[in-house]
Amino acid sequence: MKSESLLIISAMLASISFFFASHNIDYKEHIDLKTLVLLFCLMACVAGLNKTGLFSLVLSKITAAEKLPLMLIMACFISSMFVTNDVALIIFVPVTMLLLKNADTKTAVLIVVMETIAANLGSISTPFGNPQNIFLYSHYNMNVSSFFTTVMPYAIIGFILIVAAVHFLKLEYKTEYIQEASINRKNTAFYFILFAISILAVLNVIPYLACFIIITVTLLIADSTILKKVDYSLLVTFLFFFIFSTNISSIEEVNNFISSLIKENGIFTATLVSQIISNVPAAITLAPFTVDGFTLLIGTNIGGLGTPIASMASLISYRFYVNTRKNEAIYYLKVFLAMSFLFLAVLCAAAFILTTSFK
Repeated sequence: MKSESLLIISAMLASISFFFASHNIDYKEHIDLKTLVLLFCLMACVAGLNKTGLFSLVLSKITAAEKLPLMLIMACFISSMFVTNDVALIIFVPVTMLLLKNADTKTAVLIVVMETIAANLGSISTPFGNPQNIFLYSHYNMNVSSFFTTVMPYAIIGFILIVAAVHFLKLEYKTEYIQEASINRKNTAFYFILFAISILAVLNVIPYLACFIIITVTLLIADSTILKKVDYSLLVTFLFFFIFSTNISSIEEVNNFISSLIKENGIFTATLVSQIISNVPAAITLAPFTVDGFTLLIGTNIGGLGTPIASMASLISYRFYVNTRKNEAIYYLKVFLAMSFLFLAVLCAAAFILTTSFK
């Protein structure tokens, strides 16, 4: 239950919402099948690339670098653009904990916290960097240029803040060199092609159902074990939140209240809701109430900072850290909250300046 808490919560919310929803809802029109399919395809491709040894090779290169903390943090920032913030942290945090086994508490906590913030900020940059981007890009039929014009200022500001924080905090740590891992080049190229097909589907270059068929059939023939590594609980969680958001948006009083809030300040509303229910559910829940997907895009992305539940990726880091260093949970949370809210405050100020300047 602890490992699937979000799934359980989403199931409860969906179930309860049925008691208050309108009775004439056509759920086929509201459940975003495209988002679910694209998430499945991307997760399958990432699982395949991980099996080839690609990520282990990248890690061996990083440990050979002189400025290890900065390299680990930047690896999370850059990789999250392509494999989502959750997957980036699943890859790098466990290895970081291994590398930091002899580090003092302050150093270890700061590095993992900064990795988490970096993954949440780096994932802003692409339509497939995190689940809410995949959903919003698909739901609002955004075009590539408008998407990048909207998110890049925040990604650039985030990058500058991360580099400045690492320099200011004087994060320095050395570890033993990890021997370079072997990699199956043929299989890596194979999964890169499948990954490229998934990205083309995200960008609406090819039909998403065609992408689903190609990847599913190919993996069934080539290596069906990859399909077992897909996070199906995340897909079901999305499904429950689609049902929940559909049900509550059918309630006239709720619809009017949330619509007025979003109309007055969509970015603030999305950011605030993300702090309470996490940014992915916030995007799904608020989407039926506004036609302005770009305010939700900004709000839910910067809203991934702040509380530990604002982004599920943050909980992944916390779980890995506490499992390794059980007595440092409180200190970790104190540092995380301080750093995360500091970054959130700066990006909220940036959002206010940018949105008011271009009105």
